[in-house]
Amino acid sequence: MSTVLPALDACGDTGLDATPYGDRVVIPHAQTLSRSSFTTFKTLLATGLISACLTNADNQRLLGQGVGAKALTNAVDLDGKLRRPGEAGDTKCIVFSFLSTECPISNSYLPLLNELSSRYRRQGIEFYGVISDPAVTRREAIEHSEAYKVSFPVLFDGSGKLRLALSPTHTPQAIVVSDSGKMLYSGAIDDRYVKLGKKKDVANRDFLQLALQSVVDDQPIALPKTTPIGCPLEDPPNKTQSGSVTYTRDIAPIIQANCVCCHRPNQSGPFELLTYEDVSGHARQIIEVTQSGFMPPWKPSTVYPRFQDEQRLTKHELDLLSTWVEMGKPQGDPADLPASPAVETGWRLGEPDKVLEMSEVFPIPASGPDIRQYFVIPTRLTENRLISAVDFQPGTPQAVHHASFFLDGRRVGRHLDEADPSPGYSGFGGPQFESQGTLSSWFPGMAARPLPDGMGRWIPRGADIVAEIHYVCTGKPERDRSKIGIYYAKRSARQVVVELQVGEKRLEILAGEKRHLETADYTLPVDTTLLDIVPHMHVLGREIKVLATQPDGAVKPLLWIKDWDFNWQGQYAYAEPVELPKGTKISVQAWYDNSSDNPLNPNSPPRTVYWGSDSTDEMLICNFQCTCKTMQELKELQQHQRRYIARNNQTAKETAAK
Repeated sequence: MSTVLPALDACGDTGLDATPYGDRVVIPHAQTLSRSSFTTFKTLLATGLISACLTNADNQRLLGQGVGAKALTNAVDLDGKLRRPGEAGDTKCIVFSFLSTECPISNSYLPLLNELSSRYRRQGIEFYGVISDPAVTRREAIEHSEAYKVSFPVLFDGSGKLRLALSPTHTPQAIVVSDSGKMLYSGAIDDRYVKLGKKKDVANRDFLQLALQSVVDDQPIALPKTTPIGCPLEDPPNKTQSGSVTYTRDIAPIIQANCVCCHRPNQSGPFELLTYEDVSGHARQIIEVTQSGFMPPWKPSTVYPRFQDEQRLTKHELDLLSTWVEMGKPQGDPADLPASPAVETGWRLGEPDKVLEMSEVFPIPASGPDIRQYFVIPTRLTENRLISAVDFQPGTPQAVHHASFFLDGRRVGRHLDEADPSPGYSGFGGPQFESQGTLSSWFPGMAARPLPDGMGRWIPRGADIVAEIHYVCTGKPERDRSKIGIYYAKRSARQVVVELQVGEKRLEILAGEKRHLETADYTLPVDTTLLDIVPHMHVLGREIKVLATQPDGAVKPLLWIKDWDFNWQGQYAYAEPVELPKGTKISVQAWYDNSSDNPLNPNSPPRTVYWGSDSTDEMLICNFQCTCKTMQELKELQQHQRRYIARNNQTAKETAAK
């Protein structure tokens, strides 16, 4: 397998997205090479280490992703509620039922779809109706849903995004997609209709129900494709070519699904994006930040595993935004306008079991550099507890960039706090001591989520939480006193979640090196389930890639951030836990730019940089929240981790002494 990583790196150098698969590297279909990369690409093809220009079917088989993956993006339903298909913690699959407001066959199936939705939603199956008819307004779709008492959420596909992703041909047509984007079933709901104008009194084969029961039973679907009988869907117009893009039908849903979580009153966005006037007044700025990838702020590559709370725009959505501005920002029919987004107030998971608050107000000046301050917040727990979630309420949302929360069972942070005269204590790159783990992180727009049922992070009685808060100056003085909400796991929870660390402290990044590679490896001593990943570098960091090589040689991608930004590092929770067998090697590759071309380089002229917690130092750490099936395996993992971290620390001391 040693030959795979160089091939993967070379693909990255050519500008291609690529992913490891067994002993090869797979390049997704229909990518374009620059002329300068063609020679390198031909050499890679000759080695037999990569496969390129695969069919879509091959991509689905090899990459483990289906054409349905593009359907699993943020959307707004007819009630104006933000939906994230496939992101519930227990989701097994998602059903998209393409419906019509006028087709009698489609309408006749609504009672059955209501029944199936009610029956299967408690078994991890999400149901969504989809109205994707260019002749139907959103208001008409709402009236139809109310008249037929549709009990599941209905998505208004005004721009045709879901049509493009799932390729339905008729209404009604059911399409079942796994939470990772694989298409599991497509076709008729049952065989009641033989053809148009001919139907049975009772269906003999319940295609959709049989498919869903197979998913629930963890069995393959015997009949993954059938022919839908109903009203043909007319081809949607190519709006980016015809210029028929409007705010009410096409742009407002994009903004509501991806931007309004931050760009609304009393949140972190610098301006609101709630109305046509708001969006039209910032249209060119929106184009600039979305086309560059700066907004929405989401760093992981699309090639790698699916994460919860993904905030990214599809190419179709980016094209719609550009076309709308080019055509003069037409407002459109008011009947197409989505309902105003619901304003969430208070704690998203309900009232916490324990609310913790900063002991003092922290003043933020009107101008100056960003501030990273650490606040020691006692939990005042009188007994050991397992917690299932941590939420955060910034006291001054517009001034809080992000926050992270570290467990301090030894109360080391209190000494650092006492030595600093200001509220909390200042630092860079971490809490300035070896914590007992990162409990959680918070970013604007991020939804707090509980751990899976039966799991919890262990908090010892009397422990402190050290909150790292990254502040930005807003142009006027601000005052912050933020709160943390703690949610206990159920008393019946028995599966303990711990932190696993993969890192390298023997860093030596030579002055002037533009693409310096450092690596870290860790081999799992027991079967382990990964729940999330938290990469960490400082400002010289440019790219980070994390892979898991299993004992049989199969490679699972865990993360790839191609454009590292210290200010947008995050905690990324896998949409589906990643199960790895004993003997799996987790490999972290990190590239640094220590040249004078790096505008963020803190040293001028550049100097050789080593491991350290200061802004002029660097780090290479990748943390995971993980668990094991048995306490014995978990104890073995923790003991192995302690030895691994101790060796890493000792090596760092020896390197520093030299």
